Amino acid sequence: MADFLSIDFSNFAAFLMVAMVMMIIPGPDMAFIISRSVSGGRKQGIATAFGMQLGFIFHILIAVCGLSAILMTSTIAFQIVKYVGAVYLVYLGVKIIHEKQQITLDTQQKIHSSVWKSFTQGAITNILNPKNALFFLTFLPQFIKPAAGNTAFQFIFLGVVFGVMGLIFDILLTLLATA
Repeated sequence: MADFLSIDFSNFAAFLMVAMVMMIIPGPDMAFIISRSVSGGRKQGIATAFGMQLGFIFHILIAVCGLSAILMTSTIAFQIVKYVGAVYLVYLGVKIIHEKQQITLDTQQKIHSSVWKSFTQGAITNILNPKNALFFLTFLPQFIKPAAGNTAFQFIFLGVVFGVMGLIFDILLTLLATA
C-alpha cells in the first residue's frame, strides 16, 4: 500500500491525456492491428492486441531493469534491434500476402492456430520495436516523482496503466476495422 502512495497523482491526469494523444496518432502498431483485423477477423485482431501489450510489458520490465538505457546508448545495439524488427515486419507482410493467395476452408484448429499466431506476431513486433524502448525511456520518466520514493513501482504502475489504455484502444480499433 505504501508503494501506491508513491504515485504522483497531481500529474496523473496529464499523463492520461498525453498517453491518449499518443495512442490515437497513426503508426505501425495501428496499421498492424488493422491489417490483422481485416485479414483475419475480430479474434485475430484482438489476439494481436493482447500480443502487442505483452510486448509493452516486456519493454516496461527491461526499462525498469535499466536494459533499455543500455540499448539506447549503444548505437550498434539499437541499429541491430531496429533492423531485425524491420525485417520481421517485412516477413509478416510477405507472409500475409502469400496466405491471401492460398484460399482454403478454415477449420477450428486452423482458426485457433491463427489466433495464437496473431498473438505471437503482435508480441514479437512490439518487442522488436526499438521505438517502444525509447518511449519508455523518454515518456514515462517525465511523470515519475523520485522524491515520492520507489521509482520502479511508479514506472511499472504508469506502464501498466498505459498498457491497459492501449489494449482498450486496440480492441476498439479492431472492432471498428471489422465492423
